[in-house]
Amino acid sequence: MKDLDFDLYDLPSTLPLLAVQGAVLLPRTQLPIPIYDLDHLIMVFDVLKEHQMIGVVQPRIDKVSPQDYVATFKTGCAGKVVDFNEVEEGRFLVTLKGVCRFEITEEITHKSGYRQARVSYSRYNLDCVEDIDFSCDRPRLLKALRDYFKLVNMTPNWQEIDQISNDKLITALAMVCPLEAREKQAFLETPHPKDQSQLITTFFELATLDGVSPTCH
Repeated sequence: MKDLDFDLYDLPSTLPLLAVQGAVLLPRTQLPIPIYDLDHLIMVFDVLKEHQMIGVVQPRIDKVSPQDYVATFKTGCAGKVVDFNEVEEGRFLVTLKGVCRFEITEEITHKSGYRQARVSYSRYNLDCVEDIDFSCDRPRLLKALRDYFKLVNMTPNWQEIDQISNDKLITALAMVCPLEAREKQAFLETPHPKDQSQLITTFFELATLDGVSPTCH
């Protein structure tokens, strides 16, 4: 195991929030996000002058918020801005690199109008460790994965999969596979990668058992 160049005490206790439907940001992965809303554009400019960190959360379509904005899940991931540019007139793209997952303890409104929250990272202290060494039922995972890839018509690089570590493999699968939004959220909220490997294996097995190709959400 290799520690990363930060610990939980380095991370901001308050984060601006960006709700992204159907996608999750995970530690050590990158997620490009289009920016259309003026409040979100102001948010990006603000964080570039400070800690360069944004909290990515998923909206909850099954829950009504008493505020004017959509309710979100309470667990998300802090991402550092690694790229930001205007791709066409009036349309921007920000790319975030996942740093550490968090739990929202209190949501507040920034003076500029965008959402932010006080957060806690303590449940996800393992995110400070790069490429965690853990054992998993890899033969079961790969069998389920082969059946799943046939179902969704994906052609992976099996040689690369055979060489990648367990930690990086399950993270990559959670990012690229067309899992349901709730499945992605469940994966995000599971603290230990060994438990994540069991969870995502079950997702693949259930999908192939149903025999219905999932769609991206």
